Amino acid sequence: MRPITHDLLTREATDWHQQGLIDRPLLEVLLGRYARRGEFLAAVLKWLGLFAILQLGLAVLAFIAVISESAGVAAVLLGGVGAGLWYFGVRMATDPRRLHPYTGAALITASLAAAFGTFVLLHIALGGEPEGQTIPTLMLLTGVLGALTAYRYRLRWPLLLALLLFFHGLGAWHAYGGHGAYFADIQDPKLMAVIALAVIVLGVWHERRLETGSLRRCIGFGGLYLIFGLLYLNLSLWFLTLPRGSLDWVLTFTAAGIAQIVAGARLHDARFTGFGIVFLAIDLYTRFFEHFWDRLSLGLFFLLGGALAMAFGYACERWRLSRVPEQRP
Repeated sequence: MRPITHDLLTREATDWHQQGLIDRPLLEVLLGRYARRGEFLAAVLKWLGLFAILQLGLAVLAFIAVISESAGVAAVLLGGVGAGLWYFGVRMATDPRRLHPYTGAALITASLAAAFGTFVLLHIALGGEPEGQTIPTLMLLTGVLGALTAYRYRLRWPLLLALLLFFHGLGAWHAYGGHGAYFADIQDPKLMAVIALAVIVLGVWHERRLETGSLRRCIGFGGLYLIFGLLYLNLSLWFLTLPRGSLDWVLTFTAAGIAQIVAGARLHDARFTGFGIVFLAIDLYTRFFEHFWDRLSLGLFFLLGGALAMAFGYACERWRLSRVPEQRP
């Protein structure tokens, strides 16, 4: 916030209090929200303190669990901590005064992580092993808890975490390979593509029907479904074309990108258009790489790639301008 804006808002709030329009507690809340000087350092110190307290508490619980040598005891302790984090996180996130919205989101995230750990410990306590389909199933179960929290208290952040857990529980994974390399894969991209397409349909229906009716207080939930569905649909189709996939999947991936652009134009939805353009460009570059990386010199390869990218961007921009209706005087 600019200093001049800060001074203006502070002066206006003070004037409202002096005129009797607002009381003293509301003035303090407004001044606290408008105060921006030194906010970054204060936020860093607050988060460091919160993280230190959380780590100390977990260290004490871990020590008790090690002494007891019981996975059941560890599950009870971790479950109690998770329930406490969830309770205070929900209270902070739903506070009408919005004093600690980010802290509330962080506590809810930690509570879901604790819930997942509790499920794993309970499974071990019952004689099971955390292998095979156990971890994906527990991720789906934790995602259900996140979705229930999101809909019960109308919070988008737990729904985002729930969708991440849902798609990862179905077989998506990623990892850092070191030296700036990242790896991602989908266990069954064909199944994931079908599920992602269903999630897209759910997102459109949720946004255009439910959020204008019975779930009007859950604005933005449908958008999360739509974005995750588009992301994993395109990733699944892209992975099916790698390495040097069959022509059928290449054509399917290309048609899907074009269909998304058309759907975005028909529905006036930039999310469809954006995903379609991005992944159509990725599709074209992937085909360009597969056919010409070993046939052209490095300089000529990047020269042609840059020229084609510019031509593709120019064509998209011309298409966008052609969709803008002419303004009549």
